[in-house]
Order: sequence, then structure tokens, then C-alpha cells
Amino acid sequence: MAKWVDMGGKIENDWYQVRCQIDQDMNLKIYLDGLKNQENHFCIDFDKILFCKVIDEGWDLNPCEYWDDPKNIPMIHKAILVELLDSHLKRIIRENHQAPFRHYQILGINFGIDVISGSQPIINKLKEN
Repeated sequence: MAKWVDMGGKIENDWYQVRCQIDQDMNLKIYLDGLKNQENHFCIDFDKILFCKVIDEGWDLNPCEYWDDPKNIPMIHKAILVELLDSHLKRIIRENHQAPFRHYQILGINFGIDVISGSQPIINKLKEN
């Protein structure tokens, strides 16, 4: 069972639409646009990442990480950005990648994202245009 912690303390509670931007050097930025409070706009800057993948079910994140304890699932009303401390994916990658890394998940209303990164992301609140 994966243990997780809420890493998005700066991110206000809301339903967020997620947009991603990744460049050729694997620098990932994730943009969150609030749906309940349309003044909520955030950017999660992961800088250079090792890996990312879209999780089709944004409501439940990645069910294979939580199937042994349904009470453990981070839900969209509890957290937007979580760090998984001991996930299945992290164990698989650790077998082949010795450098330290972190496993994050972002919960959006439209989809979720798994991110493997060597560092902690920077969260910025964006001003509305």
C-alpha cells in the first residue's frame, strides 16, 4: 500500500482543470485552473523530470497504488498534489535507477498525472490575465 502526504499546501482547495507543458529537455510545468473559484490559478514547476504519465481516472488517481486499502486513497477534496512515499511505481523504478527521486501525483477534475522527479516542485500562484 502506498503512503502519501499532501504536498500542495499553497494550493487552495478547489476543483482544478489540469494542463501540462513539457519541453524537449523534460522540463515539466503543470497548470491548475480552479473551477469553483475561477481566480485560482497555479503553476507546479517540476523543472527536469525523469518520467510522467497521465492517469485516466483523475478522481481516484492510480487505483493500483491503493487497492489494498480503499480508505488510503487521496481524494480531490483532500489534496491536489501528493507525494507517494512507497508506491508500486517507485519500487519498480528503484530497481533500475539508483539516484534519489520522488513520486508525485496531481489530481485534476479532467485527469491525474504521475510524475517521477529528482527534486521537489515549486508551486506558484498565478495572477489572472
